[in-house]
Amino acid sequence: MTQNVGTTGEVTGLLRLFRGGRLPPLLAVDHEGGRVQRLKNAQGFTRLPAARNLAETMSPAEARPLYAQAGRELAAMGFNVNFGPVLDVDEPSNPAIGASRRAYGTDPERIAAYAQAFTEAFASAGILCAAKHFPGHGRSVSDSHTGVADISATWSEAELEPFARLLASPHPPPMVMTGHLRLDPVAPDGRPATVSAPIVTGLLRERLGYTGVVVTDDLDMGAVSRLMNRQEAIVQAIAAGNDLLMIKNLFDYDPLLPQRAVRSVRSAIARGLLSKAQVLAAAERVRAIRRQAHRHAAAEE
Repeated sequence: MTQNVGTTGEVTGLLRLFRGGRLPPLLAVDHEGGRVQRLKNAQGFTRLPAARNLAETMSPAEARPLYAQAGRELAAMGFNVNFGPVLDVDEPSNPAIGASRRAYGTDPERIAAYAQAFTEAFASAGILCAAKHFPGHGRSVSDSHTGVADISATWSEAELEPFARLLASPHPPPMVMTGHLRLDPVAPDGRPATVSAPIVTGLLRERLGYTGVVVTDDLDMGAVSRLMNRQEAIVQAIAAGNDLLMIKNLFDYDPLLPQRAVRSVRSAIARGLLSKAQVLAAAERVRAIRRQAHRHAAAEE
């Protein structure tokens, strides 16, 4: 994140702390381009255009070499996951996506074409990508950083189509990120997508047939933290069908968060709130993409 990106040496030193072991850990960063690019010229990285700017000046084929170069730069530093591309539909007035020009456009086929160029180019450098923000953040009228973004009145089936097209492509992304988005027609209880089984399991897994890893957006964002504490969010996110939980752990820092998370999951299994089989299946999906990252790293040595 912005808060722990310093000099090139500081970033590589931080990443070096996590290396070792049989399988490499997943080391991730936001590297979309435009405003959402944590590593910049100061760390020796090429600046990428924001998605809308890129789509206005380049075709997907022309964008591919630029994204491949960015992937090589990330891999050289030690990263293996990029939280992108954005598959949201563009709405310039949207405070979280449109205002920062983070979306490629409004046509689902065009969005998917740029997203496919993004994921395949980064994959060529061994970088696993996470398509976001499922089921579609682009037409929300609020920002999920501060509260649940209610898309119930603005969302349409068209916002699923970029995801459906990318997931059905020859090389679907190994990860999809869920957003803190309230979609009452699908989840009438009003729970945001990140902790909603009808959206994660019902819409993404069952309807779109996605079998890869599902990762939450940051569970410390106001959209979730104002509704429940971390322990509740951890259990409910896994119960919804997520495999990986992103927790920034910055503003209310807890040095024992990993241990507390494990205890919360074990307690939830014991109380029947979580299925042990579901947790083991999620862990295996995560191990599968870690093996994928390991194979690429080994091939590069």
